[in-house]
Amino acid sequence: MYVHKKIIINTFGYLILIINTVAANHLVAISEVSLGKKIYHDRCEVCHGSQGDGKTFAANALYPTPRNFTAKVSKKELTRERMIESITRGRPGTAMMPWERILSKQEIHSVVNYIQQILMEL
Repeated sequence: MYVHKKIIINTFGYLILIINTVAANHLVAISEVSLGKKIYHDRCEVCHGSQGDGKTFAANALYPTPRNFTAKVSKKELTRERMIESITRGRPGTAMMPWERILSKQEIHSVVNYIQQILMEL
């Protein structure tokens, strides 16, 4: 009886530890645009700029320069599908790398939502 009780208590303790670890590493539910904003500022801002205008120190060293999302031409050319494709697979002949192995589909869609709904509206 004592051995069974000890096994149950230890198992329960391990379950609590696992649940706490998973909970600590799990993203808190946030809106699509908020998630996109976080990803953009963590991963895209260095080249595309905090306002999406491509005016960064890194842009000076890149040819062609990173996309300016605030330009009229970008607003016309950049369909949702093209943006998803560019983020997913990258843009050959540019510094835009593929993100498909780093970002999930949801994260890619969130970044596109953020760029279209916030940066392209500036």
